[in-house]
Amino acid sequence: MTLRRSSARERRTVRRVGSFLPALALTAAGLLATSALGAERCSRELQQNPCAEANPVCPAISGPVGLAAGSWPVFQGNVQHTGASPFRGPTCNQQVWSRKLRGSLFAAPVLAPGLPGEPETLFVPVGKAPMCALNAADGTVYWCGTDDQGKLADRSSPVIAKGGFGYVGTRDNDLWAIDLPPAGSASASVAWRQKVCTDGDITAPPVVGNDGLVYMTSDSLGAGTIMAMCPGDARQPKWCINPLGGGIRNASPALSPAGDELYVLFGGAGLVALDPQTGAERWRIQLEPKRSVGRVPNHAPVVNPLNGRIYLGLWRGLWAVDPPAAPGAQPTAKLLFDVGQGEKIQTPPAIDVERKTIVLGVTDPLISTLYALDFAGNVQWQRSDLGTGDFRSNNPPVIDVRGRIYLTYGRSLIALQKDGTILWRSEFPAPFDSSPILGDGRVYAGTNEGTVYAIGDCAP
Repeated sequence: MTLRRSSARERRTVRRVGSFLPALALTAAGLLATSALGAERCSRELQQNPCAEANPVCPAISGPVGLAAGSWPVFQGNVQHTGASPFRGPTCNQQVWSRKLRGSLFAAPVLAPGLPGEPETLFVPVGKAPMCALNAADGTVYWCGTDDQGKLADRSSPVIAKGGFGYVGTRDNDLWAIDLPPAGSASASVAWRQKVCTDGDITAPPVVGNDGLVYMTSDSLGAGTIMAMCPGDARQPKWCINPLGGGIRNASPALSPAGDELYVLFGGAGLVALDPQTGAERWRIQLEPKRSVGRVPNHAPVVNPLNGRIYLGLWRGLWAVDPPAAPGAQPTAKLLFDVGQGEKIQTPPAIDVERKTIVLGVTDPLISTLYALDFAGNVQWQRSDLGTGDFRSNNPPVIDVRGRIYLTYGRSLIALQKDGTILWRSEFPAPFDSSPILGDGRVYAGTNEGTVYAIGDCAP
């Protein structure tokens, strides 16, 4: 039987009716809800095996599934994490609006319609909210927080799905499924929260496949856990792997161009390809010695949408991995760009497939450098004169349709021409800990003390 997903409006109506019940009944209902939540969270079985609830049969749902059709609905713009936008970025540094939110901001926002057919909304991971919804046009706050409470969204950018759900990871070991209300609504509710019961902060941004499956990863005591969550109102892991073979911190999984392989970086140096439907391992490759995964580096895979080549910025340098050409064959890997002694790559590159360019930030204890490489790894240009700042974890560069590059760096938001010359630069009162994102003619970015800025609307 196909189940219809109840609308956010219907759920709010139920809550309004419930508000008129006698106080005693509300108290009893609250105690029952608390008891049910406690039973649902970390049972002894789940503490011993966080995958115990996996069920390969997802509940039936109606309505659209998959990634929302927005300007920037997921970390780095798409599920290949290219950091490339189909729109033009701003050619000037005109501030359109700014909005101070309560709480810290350590991960990039996303831009997409909350429900099909609606205007785009800016969804910001912030503090204990763990997500706020802003009118992208003028910065007005629709809602900030939900009917539940948790810990920091920290390093997890949200992802927005077509079915009206937003997913974000938090440091209370949970993936939150937030039921997005109609645009302009003043509140949001939580459909479910999936916990990893082996103390695994969900710091990696989740991704959504074409069939609506939500892929989440966790450090999980250094063992590494990955789950595929069913879409819809029901909290149901379709499949789960634990241990994967190494911790996963900040590194968001990526999908192949056809969506038929899921790529996960584990242990800071190993790459595994999984069947997105079953979690079955297709292949794996160890690129560098396994490392203890700290909180800062983000080694998310980046996939070329034209040929499927996978790029990984690791400790030694930038790697290119080609998946096996045929079943049973092995993947091949090449170190494209070897960083110098003391230098580190701690954030994923952005790739411009039209111009065959890779843009990569490299951090050094004394000075950081932004490189533009060709697809063979040769340096096209480099900038080591951007001032005080570094490329750490969640501030990879992004690229617009004209090849212009936008990046946050210390307290600066910088726009570069495709040849590396500076188009404009703006300074802000607080530093950035996350990357900018691109909409049509605008760039959005948030400083770590919680202020979000919209820059653009430039004259033609």
